[in-house]
Amino acid sequence: MTRGLSDEKGAVLVIVAFSMTVLLGFSAFAVDLGYARQRRAQAQNSADFAALAGAGVLVNGTTAQAITAARDYVGKNGFSGSDAQVNIPPVSGARSGVAGCVQVQPTEQMSTIFGRVFNVDSLTVGATATACASPGLGGQYAVFAGSTTCTNSALEFSGSNRTVNGGVHSNNDVKITSSGTKINGDATYLAGSAPVGNVEYNPSIDNPRKLSAPLAYPESFEIEDYAPGGSKATLAESQSKYFNLGTQDIDITFLEARPWLYDKANQRITPGLYYTAGSYHLNQSGLNTTGATFVTSNGDIQINGNNIDFEPWDPEGLLLFSNKNQPSCSAGQAVIKLNGNNHLWTGIMYAPRGPLDFSGTNVSASLKGRLVAQTVKLSGSSQTITRNESYPGRSGGFELVE
Repeated sequence: MTRGLSDEKGAVLVIVAFSMTVLLGFSAFAVDLGYARQRRAQAQNSADFAALAGAGVLVNGTTAQAITAARDYVGKNGFSGSDAQVNIPPVSGARSGVAGCVQVQPTEQMSTIFGRVFNVDSLTVGATATACASPGLGGQYAVFAGSTTCTNSALEFSGSNRTVNGGVHSNNDVKITSSGTKINGDATYLAGSAPVGNVEYNPSIDNPRKLSAPLAYPESFEIEDYAPGGSKATLAESQSKYFNLGTQDIDITFLEARPWLYDKANQRITPGLYYTAGSYHLNQSGLNTTGATFVTSNGDIQINGNNIDFEPWDPEGLLLFSNKNQPSCSAGQAVIKLNGNNHLWTGIMYAPRGPLDFSGTNVSASLKGRLVAQTVKLSGSSQTITRNESYPGRSGGFELVE
């Protein structure tokens, strides 16, 4: 009996000794795993900062410059920049294939100290981050159609002898039936076939180009800024140039009855910021102003006549702004409609929620600014539209998205 008890005690000692060895091994390996988790957190921080750095450069820089910046930041955060994978555009995740996005994946092989007990000599540590840039768009485009739902000629060119100096873009399709049209800038679109024929592109290489994701509106004008109490309204008031017209519809008869707003003899509209919830229907040849901006919160803007010369009051270049929500994709329902001969416009025409129609018969019109609307229709002849570099539009930015 004594010998049996002694044998059992020996077996227990063997089991305890073996168990202690295994427990100590796992405990030691836990040190390696804990360090690996720490390095992975560091890798994630490195990836986040590197992706943001690359996207920041991509706002106004090149892809090559963005890759270099991302790898530099990986190196500054304790990982090998040369071993980091930088993809522009990303090759995985929700932003896979999206232009303007930077994906960074730093990795390293971490040697273990105690893991070798279990034949684990190293652990792979890595992380992934994606940041996206939104370039400053305003100065790039002379004509911009922002609708993603108007599928029948969101941007349409008809007529003849038109020159656009600056980029053109549609968040849907483009239809060009005009003859003698020249586009000196990038032409981009999202739907339909490439607009070819009857148009000359400069540059001719990779132009026009189909994009994979819609672009944000290149302007950041907000109707609240122009309403009473808004920042632009306050600025105009400080100059004694704010004209709050309530809900009035504004036409020539309305202006002629208010000589402080309109010099009838010279057909000159008083400089300043005009705001109404109504509409502007200015049907009069020879109208001119050396600094007036016209804004409506819920109406349309129609200007018809010959020899019209307008320049904006707004320091950011806004000339005409209709915030009217007009869901129709038809140019016949335009919330900004311009018609006539021998126009000279300076500034930005903005209709983010409705169509814009820049038209007329035998039009000789010059615009130095931008046309930005839900849809844009250009018709008539002998038009020159030139983007104005003095108005930068929406500033670029970048953000971490994954």
